[in-house]
Amino acid sequence: MNNFMKLLAIFLFIQIQIALSQSNLIQQLCTRNRYQSLCVSTLNLDPRSKTSNLQGLALISIDATTKKTNETLTYLISVFPGGGSRADFEKYGTCLDQDYGVSVKRYLPGALANLKAKKYSDVIANLQDVVTASDDCENQFAGSCPLPLSQRNKAVHDIADMTTDIIKTFAL
Repeated sequence: MNNFMKLLAIFLFIQIQIALSQSNLIQQLCTRNRYQSLCVSTLNLDPRSKTSNLQGLALISIDATTKKTNETLTYLISVFPGGGSRADFEKYGTCLDQDYGVSVKRYLPGALANLKAKKYSDVIANLQDVVTASDDCENQFAGSCPLPLSQRNKAVHDIADMTTDIIKTFAL
């Protein structure tokens, strides 16, 4: 039983060291990020982060950006006044089709493919397109964007920009 306890103690020690080093990797990566707390919380929320290297953490970040962008697109679909005025169509329709629709269909899949191909400058360009799309959607409303949509635009902007900062660590 004494040898069993020693083995168990060694095993637990190793597991704790692995967990601490992974947490350290996330801290180091996020320290250089403009959205430090968002970076740490986003990466720590995903169970894959416990065993991920830098490339894996970048993938988690792109996945989180994709999820947030999809949620905003779904929200826009739910609030789009289908039979509304031409002005509503121009505002919401542009956000749906040209901003979030393109982000979900082209920019984010491109970012993922480019990450896997290790084309980091192309990943950055794809993510910057997502940031621009969220800003463009916001600007469609000329300063009168409905608060729930404005908050979602900011959330997409921030997570895409945060992910860009993560990818920039590869491009250095």
